[in-house]
Amino acid sequence: MDIESYGGDPRIVATRAEIERIQAGLASVGNLLGGEVELTDFLTSPLKRIGLAMELPGMHERIRYLLQALDAASNEYFDGEALVAKELTDIGLISAPMIAAGLIGLANEAGMFREHAVKATKVERSWRTAPIGLEGLGRRLSELGGSSQILIERYGNRFIAYLPGTQTWNPVGLSNPIDFTSNLQAMKGAGLAASERGVQLALAEAIKSAGVGASASILLVGHSQGGLIAANVAQTDKRVKGLVTFGAPISQLSDKIKVPTVAIQHKNDIVPKLGLNANPLAKNLVTVERVMPISSPIAMILEAHEITNYTKTAELADKSDEFGLKRVRELVLDRFFPPSTIGVETGEATLYKLERVD
Repeated sequence: MDIESYGGDPRIVATRAEIERIQAGLASVGNLLGGEVELTDFLTSPLKRIGLAMELPGMHERIRYLLQALDAASNEYFDGEALVAKELTDIGLISAPMIAAGLIGLANEAGMFREHAVKATKVERSWRTAPIGLEGLGRRLSELGGSSQILIERYGNRFIAYLPGTQTWNPVGLSNPIDFTSNLQAMKGAGLAASERGVQLALAEAIKSAGVGASASILLVGHSQGGLIAANVAQTDKRVKGLVTFGAPISQLSDKIKVPTVAIQHKNDIVPKLGLNANPLAKNLVTVERVMPISSPIAMILEAHEITNYTKTAELADKSDEFGLKRVRELVLDRFFPPSTIGVETGEATLYKLERVD
């Protein structure tokens, strides 16, 4: 099935709030025009007021048409689930960080979702050829197992960190920090999840070992929780110059992410919707969507979220010539993998094991 994409085109930038602002402005214009025709005015300036009164129906019709067109455009950009969540968040009823904070607060009394200190330990080092395209990034992610490991590759002063999705679902934070506790802590806010702090420790060690200091630039690549962690880190670490996420709930952070970002999401994957919003139309954020073919309705939750299936969608995204997608894809990939080095550049690949400690 073909992909769809939106965003990444600086000529077309909008958010739901911006569309609503324009709608409110048009409605105000309509009200002001209506207020210009009062019965008493016909006594003082009858010819001018009659002329205005004759023009008003047509003006009101054009304003009504524009309001309807804006509403239709808004519904095109934001799907049904996101619209419902958007309206709830607009009136202050729910937000993803608020829900996460509430759950953590309630569960802490029972000893659940509590965070601890964390460490990052080098496990293995090897040499690898640089990945090719978004598909190559997805394949590297899919190679990471469930053993609380992340991968950091270095090509000169360029670092690519691969962050996997949730590996354990125990509500009590155990040794593996890539777990449900980190899910909630990361949704609550940046810098709270043990897995996020472990990623920061691993990056610090990798950059220090390379001796490149302030010249380091980082590309963060994450699936599910890994994408959320990557988005959190991208908010605060100025060395981060690009972000690629697969099936990650990052919409609640989209206004805080300033680096070029490719967000790949399956429409039938519930996880990206946990941000309770839709990604905006922004010049440096492109959202790639696809309905992932599944074997059965029962298998939808798992299959639509699997990184191996997201890698197939990434392959389609690599081939797309859609302007916004191509532009942001190149902003991300060409910086870290210059065309002249594709398939030939070799870099240092280091596995780091993340562990909670008492």
